[in-house]
Amino acid sequence: MLFAMLIAFAATQSQAGQTPGQRAFLSTGVGVNVRPRPDSDGKYGRLQAINLETKKTVWTERQRAPQSTGVLATAGGVVFAGALDRWFTAYDDATGKTLWRTRLNDVPNSAPITYMANGKQYVAIVVGYGGPQAASFPQLTPEIPLPVARSSSIWVFELN
Repeated sequence: MLFAMLIAFAATQSQAGQTPGQRAFLSTGVGVNVRPRPDSDGKYGRLQAINLETKKTVWTERQRAPQSTGVLATAGGVVFAGALDRWFTAYDDATGKTLWRTRLNDVPNSAPITYMANGKQYVAIVVGYGGPQAASFPQLTPEIPLPVARSSSIWVFELN
């Protein structure tokens, strides 16, 4: 099974600073203006499970907030992903059903990892204002507040 994080939007690129409020990506000088696709229903974030043998979509989980992390699939049948609205979510890999989720102090912006220590399994995620989603997508989702006081940190959760 392939688990893909997707964001449905349209964009134009230009020299940064040509549009008020536009930000450049890293040091490229290239600015990106994001906007809804013409057929948009306002749900920008999508997590999709694809059967690689049949090439068919098994399930899709859509949400308003754009995804902001990589996807982690575990041998225990759980898939982890984070989004711009600061939710870090665990999904059942067979059905896409939400198993657990928690709101973090800032935008998750990395790929989650899992590791073992002293016989216990953990999942960890980095949060902070990094990443293009936190810089570009708030104009599409102005109702999703980003933290005013930025705080990069690592969240770690013990798995049962």
